Amino acid sequence: MDFGIAGKVAVVSGGSKGIGRAVAEELGNEGCRVVVTARGKEAVDDTVAAITSRGGTAVGVPADFTKKDQISRVMSEARAAFGPPDIAVFNVYGPVVQGFDHAGDDDFLSAYNDMVMALTWMVREVAPDMKRNQWGRLVTIGSICAKEPHRDLPLATANTTRVAAVGLNKTLSADLGPYGITVNTLATGGFMTERYRSYMQARAEEQGLAYDNEKAAQRPDVPVGRLGYPEEMAAVCAFLCSERASYVTGQMIVVDGGRVLTLW
Repeated sequence: MDFGIAGKVAVVSGGSKGIGRAVAEELGNEGCRVVVTARGKEAVDDTVAAITSRGGTAVGVPADFTKKDQISRVMSEARAAFGPPDIAVFNVYGPVVQGFDHAGDDDFLSAYNDMVMALTWMVREVAPDMKRNQWGRLVTIGSICAKEPHRDLPLATANTTRVAAVGLNKTLSADLGPYGITVNTLATGGFMTERYRSYMQARAEEQGLAYDNEKAAQRPDVPVGRLGYPEEMAAVCAFLCSERASYVTGQMIVVDGGRVLTLW
């Protein structure tokens, strides 16, 4: 299937590891000119090398995408390298694992900054050019906790601010739709990423157990019986960024192997 985005400029934040890296590589495979940004230069460079080794086009811009000035710098470097971004994928590190009793004001404010304000700053950077070009794709890599709040983990700040980000995207979809710009959220379930493996390994060590990567990927509470792989999320994201998905906007699409129980 031709997604019709070859030559488009795509900025992917958190693009050096896990789901973000898989998205960056998938868009590179589709012929996009990819700007990979994340905090670690070495990991960013490694992702760029993976894209270019397969004949793709990419540059890396190390930055913290939760800082307004650094988001602006990333977009400036993207324009200098390839031109105005046509596609922007917002993917930043989620809020800390904390229950309500242990989350202070600063924790809630920090989570709001990272989940909502940083998204706002990104959209303000790219929307004017997308409007002029009458085409754009904005995708947020979110979480299923915006649909069904986490109860198995103490994630008070995530449960709160992830919902706010979905509300912002729904609002933006109405504002930007007349300009050919779609805005969607991908709600991720459990995925076998480096972050998840580190978390599960630490839990195993706390309990005096040996960590088994294959066993950690198995999830009886998920209908498909396992965690997802980053490439599976990347495939859905690439479709939302495509010309084919021009009538899909304002949606939160759950990619979780069927774990969420709610109907809507």
